[in-house]
Amino acid sequence: MRGTELTHSTQDLWRRTTQQDAQSVHSVSSTDLSLEGLDIQESMLRALACSMKKKRFLSRQLKASTGRGVSSWVSWRQQKYKAWRELQENIWNCARIFWLWKPSLDEIGGNFGPGIQSYFTFLRFLLFINFLAVLLATGFIVLPVLIAHDASTFPKSLRAEAVCRNYNHSRSSRSAWQHFQDVFTGEGFLEHSYLFYGGYNMKWDNNSLYNVHLAYLLSILGYFLACFIWIFRQITASFVQWKMQRWDFKQNASAKIFTEWDFCIQSPEAAALKQKNIYNGLKMDLAEQNRHMQNQQRTRKQLAQLYLLRLLINGVILLLMVAAFYIIYLVTTFPQHYHQQDAASLGVLVQYLPPVAISGVNLFMPFLLHALAQLENYSPSDEVNLTIVRCVLLRLSCLGMFLFFLGHRILCWGSSSAVQCQPCGYNKLYQCWENRIGQEMYKMTIFNFLTTLASSFLISPLRRLLVRYSSSAVARWLGKEEFLVPHNVLDIVTIQTVIWTGIFFCPLLPLVGCASIFLAFYIKKYTLFRNCQPSTRLFRASRSKFLFQIMLLLGLFLACTPLSFAISRASPSHACGLFANYAVPWHAVSTAVSVLPASVQLILDYATSSVFCFSLLMLLSLILTVIIAQAQENRRVIERLKKQRELYVKEKWHLVKKLAQAFVELL
Repeated sequence: MRGTELTHSTQDLWRRTTQQDAQSVHSVSSTDLSLEGLDIQESMLRALACSMKKKRFLSRQLKASTGRGVSSWVSWRQQKYKAWRELQENIWNCARIFWLWKPSLDEIGGNFGPGIQSYFTFLRFLLFINFLAVLLATGFIVLPVLIAHDASTFPKSLRAEAVCRNYNHSRSSRSAWQHFQDVFTGEGFLEHSYLFYGGYNMKWDNNSLYNVHLAYLLSILGYFLACFIWIFRQITASFVQWKMQRWDFKQNASAKIFTEWDFCIQSPEAAALKQKNIYNGLKMDLAEQNRHMQNQQRTRKQLAQLYLLRLLINGVILLLMVAAFYIIYLVTTFPQHYHQQDAASLGVLVQYLPPVAISGVNLFMPFLLHALAQLENYSPSDEVNLTIVRCVLLRLSCLGMFLFFLGHRILCWGSSSAVQCQPCGYNKLYQCWENRIGQEMYKMTIFNFLTTLASSFLISPLRRLLVRYSSSAVARWLGKEEFLVPHNVLDIVTIQTVIWTGIFFCPLLPLVGCASIFLAFYIKKYTLFRNCQPSTRLFRASRSKFLFQIMLLLGLFLACTPLSFAISRASPSHACGLFANYAVPWHAVSTAVSVLPASVQLILDYATSSVFCFSLLMLLSLILTVIIAQAQENRRVIERLKKQRELYVKEKWHLVKKLAQAFVELL
């Protein structure tokens, strides 16, 4: 009885309070606001028990009645700000319509999870990077050369011997089959086109207002700087997401269930994709929670056995990498026994021997590394990341080895007998050696795309048919193909490194990369939906994005090494190209700077001096110190807030227990 009376008294008190609040709102809105000149403070409005919309309406009426409206200047600024925000929203909504591959990415993420979706997002990022290179090369190099090019003159070096200027620029008649082969080798009509370095032939003219030589260098260097800034920005954003995905910041499953749904969805297809996304996210959370609990329950004996197993597997992987390096060494040194004319007569297959060998190693090694990584008992995300690290080291090492032996053959790096290199500074068999290196990078790009076609339309369908219509042990062992993110990411990282390496020798190579990436997106999407099944082990997309960008940054640094050597140390070809009359291509910059006023030269000299570099290094160190100190302080604040949150929760539970005891005593 006492509990029932308490409940009724509480309800009566709540009813009377609500009526009093309603009467106060009505009195303020009808009586007080009708009196002009009455100064009502805003604190009275804040104390009213009504909605914010009602409070704003009362505030406007109060200001209008008392004559305290905002000034015309403030009103104009508010209107302009509102119009600017609406314009930004309209522009963003229009831009989202033309956002490349947005529906396809949503479909992939809904069916296969955010991990595989991150691969296709990475493809779009690389497409934008290559498109930027195409715009720079077209605007600053190709168009000026097209406007001012004289086909009858070639800038052959006058300081070199005649044997170094014997380059055949004539385009002899070739058969249709030879023209077809030229598409794959980069020779013939492509060799003298604007695709390669040798197609840009222009003499130095002091009276010219536009320096193509300087634009050729600065556009490439500016492109590399833009790529570095872009990739570093992506790494920073991905690193923040990766830090938030740590175990200390996990969100409760109940909170994710009640907050993940988007109530703006109207289409049934979009609703189904959103449901699959939420399902995949919860599945990953539960799997990580289960693995975290299992790791905490391991004994010392189990940890010792696990570490021993991982050590043995790493030893096996090291032996496999050494064997792969030896195969690359044998195949790369094989064409060195033939001259340039002999290699051309051997056909397309022999010319493609180094790309075939490198692609063969890069094709089979990731599968072995992936199979061995599954035995090490890592989490799905750590397994993917570890496989990517191992494979990218293998691929970049193979590419670096290929570039070293290519430079050894053409530029005589470390050669004991440099008789063929003495007259010209490079191997005289390659009169336009920049074109030769550009052709090798071009062939590797084309072969990578052909490998993607063969894998998607020959190997994957055969495996799908074998698994579907065969009941043999081999078919059961193979199973339906899964989309391996490490293998596919390493393919595009390797080919992007090749494009960056060959951009000086083949300025329009990013155009070939744009076409191959654009087609590869639809080819991979077809393979994913047609021949692959959803992965049984999902992983975090945020961690993968962070590692993807790190691997891409390593590829950028690898590409900068031969580029810096070719610009600052290597002797350019005396028979072709823009820099035939320079000792090294970088001398074009010093020649262009020499015609500037003395004050500008003094500023540039100071900007490139050691004093300025040391001052800049000190400033960057100071900024980095401040950022690190701020990050550490933020971390300490976060820890204090977490402890404070725990204390608040304990305090609330204590109050709940006291209220429960008081309620029991009242009963």
